[in-house]
Amino acid sequence: MLPADWRKRFRGRWSLGRLLAPETTFRIGGPAQLYLEPESVTDLVESVVALRRIGMPYRILGGGSNLLVADRGVEGAVLSLARLRQIKRSEGRITADGGARLSTVVRVAAEQGLSGLEPFGGIPGTVGGAVFGNAGSKYGAIGPRVLALELLRPEGQLERVVPSGSFFGYRHSLVGDSVVLRVELSVEPGDRERVGRRTQDIVRERNRTQPGWVGNAGCVFKNPPGASAGRLIDDAGCKGLTEGRIRVSRRHANFFENVGGGRAESVQRLIDRVRKRVRRASGAELELEVRRWL
Repeated sequence: MLPADWRKRFRGRWSLGRLLAPETTFRIGGPAQLYLEPESVTDLVESVVALRRIGMPYRILGGGSNLLVADRGVEGAVLSLARLRQIKRSEGRITADGGARLSTVVRVAAEQGLSGLEPFGGIPGTVGGAVFGNAGSKYGAIGPRVLALELLRPEGQLERVVPSGSFFGYRHSLVGDSVVLRVELSVEPGDRERVGRRTQDIVRERNRTQPGWVGNAGCVFKNPPGASAGRLIDDAGCKGLTEGRIRVSRRHANFFENVGGGRAESVQRLIDRVRKRVRRASGAELELEVRRWL
């Protein structure tokens, strides 16, 4: 257990054995040995330092999308950024805490007539998670919009990083084991109605072509170079394929749906089956986009 001096100062919420399934969009996952929800950056920093002092491993939980958690749960601590969600506007940028919902940041920008974030309308999860995985769509990735990051290094040090051209790759960044505390995103003045209309159009298109946020973890596989993972999976005859209570979406084949009571072990079996079918059909090797706490 964490030291008594930490427990006296901690202002957030913490619990033992909290189920993680309700905290993920997949609605899958067993209990966390220790669940922490820091109230502030100070709470978060002191928690990381305290965990390192006792040698307890920890994981960072953002919005719970793009994540598959083991049925048995996870050892160590899970630190949720749910309370770190402040959003501020300044000249030419929007600064958001790592726990702020990306959808909320996009909406705030649209309401203020600030252009540049419309491509991320309808993408679930937090700003921190989006930056960590360089989230995006056919309209572009978030990396080029990042002016600066405030990171919490594993040793408990705070560092401001201005990303270089190599910092972001396809669904990848060099954030590594650090925690994204804040993100500065570039925006430009635009026509409020036009920005809002384009944002709504992108959200509607995403809703039309993809399942909703709840009951899946987003895209399971990364797109291979020059190809679409969803198209490869569809061409391999995998739409509607099931394992237990997990199904390859009939709307978009790169999404796996939890139709109710699904388990992580069923997801993993379905991943293996889809990979094999795609390999036989096209020779392509599918690389996972979803993160796994297994």
